[in-house]
Amino acid sequence: MKKGLLVALLCSIGYGITLQEAVDTALQHSPVLKISQSKLSQSKKEKRESIAKSLGKISLEGGYTRYNIPRTLAPIVPPLTPGIVSSKEITSAGARYEVRLFNGFADRASIEISDLSKVLREKELKLTKEQLIYNIKALFYKILSLNEIKKSSTEYQNALRRLFEDTQKEVSAGKKAPLDLLKVESDLQEAIYQTEKTRLSIETLKSQLAALIGVEKIDKIEKNRYLEPLRTNRATDTYLYQKSLIEKRKSEKLLEKSRSVLYPTLSLNAYYGKNFANETEKELWQAGVYLKWNVFDFGYSKAKIQKAKIASIISEQALKKELLELKSRIKKGFNDLKELNAKLLSLKKRISLLQKIEKTEKIKYEKGVSDMYDLLYAMAKHSMARASLIETEYEILSQKAYLNYITAGER
Repeated sequence: MKKGLLVALLCSIGYGITLQEAVDTALQHSPVLKISQSKLSQSKKEKRESIAKSLGKISLEGGYTRYNIPRTLAPIVPPLTPGIVSSKEITSAGARYEVRLFNGFADRASIEISDLSKVLREKELKLTKEQLIYNIKALFYKILSLNEIKKSSTEYQNALRRLFEDTQKEVSAGKKAPLDLLKVESDLQEAIYQTEKTRLSIETLKSQLAALIGVEKIDKIEKNRYLEPLRTNRATDTYLYQKSLIEKRKSEKLLEKSRSVLYPTLSLNAYYGKNFANETEKELWQAGVYLKWNVFDFGYSKAKIQKAKIASIISEQALKKELLELKSRIKKGFNDLKELNAKLLSLKKRISLLQKIEKTEKIKYEKGVSDMYDLLYAMAKHSMARASLIETEYEILSQKAYLNYITAGER
C-alpha cells in the first residue's frame, strides 16, 4: 500500500515511473482487480451458505390465542384426572428445529457446486491479474516506442531545417532553384506535423496508463532496457482453459442436482415449548419424520432435467471450442513473433543501406547531378526505417507479453 502511494506521489510531482512500479501500483489500486477479489470472497460465503442450509434451522415460536370456548393447555389423554386447567386465552412459547434428512442428494450437489464456484473465481482472479499486467505492458511499451519515434522524428526535422537553411543560402547565391527550397519546406512542414501528432498520441496513452494503474497523471516513464522472457504453458494448463473446464464440471453438477426432483424428500420437524393460561403452564414437545414424493407435476421435472442436460452439452462444446481457439491463438502468437523478429533483422540491414544511400544522394545533389526529390526521398526512407525499427523492437516485447498472458497458468 505504501509503495502504491509513493508511486502516485512521484508521478504527481513529475518523476518517472518504471514498468514494475506501474504493475505493482495497479495490483494494489485497480478497481477491476478489487471486483474480482470481492467475487472470490462472495463465492466463499456461498459455500458457507450451502453447508448451513443443509444443517437445517432452529426458530423460536410464540403466540396468543383467544377461543370462543375454553380449551385445555394440552391434549387430554387417559386416564382422565380432575382439575384439568382450561381457558379461552392461551399463550404459547417454544423452539422448533427443521431439517431435510434427504432431498435426492441436492444439498451435497449444492456444496460441490459452491466449491467449484470458489475455484472458478480463483482462476478468474489470476486471469484478471495477468490481463491487467499485459494491458499495462502494452501501453508502457507503446509509449516508449512513440518516445523513441518522436526523438527520431525530431532529428529528421532538424536535418530538414539544416537542409532548408543551406538551400536558402544557395538559392540566394543563385546556385539552386527556388523550387528546391519549396520542396524542402514542404517536407519540413510534414515532419513538424508528424512530430506533433506523435506527441499528442503519447499524452493520450499516458492518460490511459494513469487511469489503468490508478494515479492522477504520469509525466514521464523511465526508459530502461526491458526484457520480456517467455514463460508459456501448454494450452490445457492455462487459466483460460481451466476456467472453461471448471464451468463444464459445474454444469455437470447442476445436472446432477436437477435429477434430485426424481427422489422423495425426507424431513425432520421437532418442537419443544410450553402453553400458559390461568397462571398455569404445560410442557409440550413433539418430533416427526415426514416423507414427500412428487409423482406427477405435468412435465415440470422432466423439462428441468432436459434443460440442465442441454446446458451441460453446451459447456462441453464450449470447452472444446476454447481449447481449439486457444491453440490457434498461441500458434498465431508465435508466428507473429517470428515475423516481427524477421522484420527486425530486415530493418537493421535496410537502415545500413539507406544510410549509405542518403549520404550518396546528398553528395550527388551538392554536385548538381541529382534532383532535390531524390535527396528528400532518401532522407524520408531512412527516417521511416528508423522509426519502424524502434516500433518493431517494442512490438516484439508486447507480443511476448501477450503470449505470456494467454498461456498464463499452472500445472
